[in-house]
Amino acid sequence: MEAIKLENYTYEDYLDIDRTTQERVELIDGQIYMMAGASATHQDTVGNIFFILKNLSREKERCLPRIAPYDLKLFRGEDRNVVQPDVMLFCEEEIPCAIFEVLSDSTAYKDKSVKKELYERFGIREYFLVDTHLKIVDKYELIDGKYFYVQGFGTEDRMPVTCLDDEIEIAEVFENIVESASAS
Repeated sequence: MEAIKLENYTYEDYLDIDRTTQERVELIDGQIYMMAGASATHQDTVGNIFFILKNLSREKERCLPRIAPYDLKLFRGEDRNVVQPDVMLFCEEEIPCAIFEVLSDSTAYKDKSVKKELYERFGIREYFLVDTHLKIVDKYELIDGKYFYVQGFGTEDRMPVTCLDDEIEIAEVFENIVESASAS
């Protein structure tokens, strides 16, 4: 099922929708995106990333990972957005310094375009796109206000997470993943 997009909404409209429905929604540049439920593969991958970051953060004692559903409010003047990234890493800042989005059939386009542009605009230093089918993590770094593609990391690689000043084993991201028939 694809994410449904509704246009020309304000933050107040978002709050009304949030209060009156059990559905998870995101507000990005005046558009409401209805969020589909996640597959087991998606949730297992999110859990692995959170667990890895939680353990590394514990060692560093300066970062805190969070997972969806968690409303990340990105506000600047009239520019008001509310998103629920899969995994966020907060390191002594009000906005995350790194975001991981696990791609699914219903969210891949939005994650690779709309959300990537939003995170770039709000200065999220690192952006990771996690492809569970290919078992690859694509890393982007913010340089002079623009995202630059670093590279794709596979299961044989260690990937640097600059916010933590550490690396993660990509094999651990995809460890014990239950392949699910339904894609979210």
